[in-house]
Amino acid sequence: MSWSILKKLVPLPDITKVKSAVFIGPHPDDIEIGAGATVHRLKRQGAEITYIICLDGGCGSMDPNASVEEMIRTRMDESKKAAEVLGIQQVHFLAFPDCGEYRPWDMALKIASILAQIRPEAVFCPDPDLPSETHPDHIRVAKAARTAVFMTAIPMVMKRNGIPFDPEYYASTKPAALCYYFTHRANCFVAIDRSDYEARLTAVLCHKSQFPGADSPEWKMLSTYMNYRQRIFGLRIFHKWADGYFVMAPVHQHCFPEVNNF
Repeated sequence: MSWSILKKLVPLPDITKVKSAVFIGPHPDDIEIGAGATVHRLKRQGAEITYIICLDGGCGSMDPNASVEEMIRTRMDESKKAAEVLGIQQVHFLAFPDCGEYRPWDMALKIASILAQIRPEAVFCPDPDLPSETHPDHIRVAKAARTAVFMTAIPMVMKRNGIPFDPEYYASTKPAALCYYFTHRANCFVAIDRSDYEARLTAVLCHKSQFPGADSPEWKMLSTYMNYRQRIFGLRIFHKWADGYFVMAPVHQHCFPEVNNF
């Protein structure tokens, strides 16, 4: 059986039509950089969007004299402003220590407790298997998010781990599609228009501690890269700009290696 036939039999979800989604970011700026244009597109289509920012951002400075506590306050404020630009009001800060010691399992339980109440159609997070990724926070958060999606798909797993959920609400909803940004293996593409593209840029610039202005070298490098990446993804669907994700429907998320060929 060819991959194309199998893909038709067990298709990837159409993430452009979801009505609810949760975007999980390791640090305060990762959602905007990795998926901000998609957030804006889904929000203007009427989707309910929730953010979960897992780390406190306290190590987000190259200044050896910077205060961790002050950086945490600054980056939380920047996150709130960036979320407002994209129209997001529901933002959960888990406040695990940026570049510190924490257990991904503990993080997964906190993420799962939020997902169990929302039961979104899609969950977006970094790709835990990106070969080039060396940042331990990105790797651990991605694995925690993946584990949380699995947990909330099975009621007995939630019961065993003390995750509160409403059995009736659970029965009336479906498990979430899992969508990886910061990925090397995109299999789904979201067309982006100019308003989405510009909203993402504006949202990222809210993180002034990381990008001090539109004339800064850091911003010029990042904005050029984001534009290049969105144009390359856009070519895949004959559109000017697009975001790319590695996406799995619930059926693909366990014992289905063929999805890697879709």
